[in-house]
Order: sequence, then C-alpha cells, then structure tokens
Amino acid sequence: MTSTAQPGDPASRPHPLRWLPNALTVGRLAALPLLAWVLLAAEGPTSATAAWLFAGVAITDFIDGKLARALHAETTFGRLADPFADRMLVAVGLVGLIVLDRMHPAGPLIVLVRDVATVGAVVAFRRSGLDLRVDMLGKTSSSLVMAAIALALLSTATWIDVMFWAGVVLSIVAFGNYARIASRQLRGDAPSTPA
Repeated sequence: MTSTAQPGDPASRPHPLRWLPNALTVGRLAALPLLAWVLLAAEGPTSATAAWLFAGVAITDFIDGKLARALHAETTFGRLADPFADRMLVAVGLVGLIVLDRMHPAGPLIVLVRDVATVGAVVAFRRSGLDLRVDMLGKTSSSLVMAAIALALLSTATWIDVMFWAGVVLSIVAFGNYARIASRQLRGDAPSTPA
C-alpha cells in the first residue's frame, strides 16, 4: 500500500530550490537588452557573440522547464512568464536577423506576426476564462526556430536557412492547430490543451 505524505513530513515540504525555475525565466528576460545591444553593435551579417549569447539564454528555457517539473515547482507565474520570455527572446533574435541583413525579412516577419497574434489570443482567452496552453507542436516549432536563429547568427550556410524556413512552416502549422483548439474551446467541445 502506498503511503501518503503528511504535513510536516520531508516529502510534503517545498524544495528549497523551487524558486530557481522562475528565477531563470526572469533572468532570460533580463538578458534581452544585452542581446539587443550586441546585435545592434554587430557589423553583420553574422555575429558569433550574439549567436552564443542567444544560445545560452535559449538553453535556460529547457533547463527551467525540467527543473520546475523535477522540483515540483510549477507555478502560474512560470506557466505564463516562460512562454512570454521565449517569445520575447525569439522576437529579439528575429529582429537581429533583419537588422544584420542576414536573411530576407519575410521569414522573420511571418514568425513575429504569428507570435504577436498568439500572445494576443492567449491574453484574450484568459480574460474570457479559457486556458490555451503550449502543446508539443508549439514547443517543437519554437525549439526549431530558436535553434535556427542561433545558427543563422553564427553562419550563412544554406542548410541553416532551410532549417529556419522549416521552422517558419512549422510555426504556421502550430498556429493553425492553436486556432483549431481555441475554436473547440469556444464551442465548449474540448478542455484546454496540456502544457
């Protein structure tokens, strides 16, 4: 028979590092002005400093999610702030690609418009009492775009551009999937998507 932790038992106490995932998210946001400055100061079309800085900040997204689950430290703040920090990081990176003239603005602008629309929809839905969460398709598209941005800031190799455009296409597909889920929620046909 499985025992249940009682109040006061070690198993029921919050982990002393449960603050760390949210701290990493806040740190990711705090690093954005530095990244923007590095991108603006770069001569282009690439910048190794910006690429490594972007990659380092992006890795914290993977780390804070793992830590939040491992430490049982998932919070409402983290669930809202984490994807917002991701979108802001991607936005700075995409604008950087345009400023550096690294690639045609069309691709970065498509992702930027998609992200603005997604954030706006999530805020509107929350005000209406509906909860639209990031699903696996959304996470995959974000990860692919993030990786492509970091690589594009580092190199002008053609395969990186192909990878970036694959991320753009996947982002559009993910947006369509969110629209479908949102429509079903509005009709009351389905619960919110899992985080």
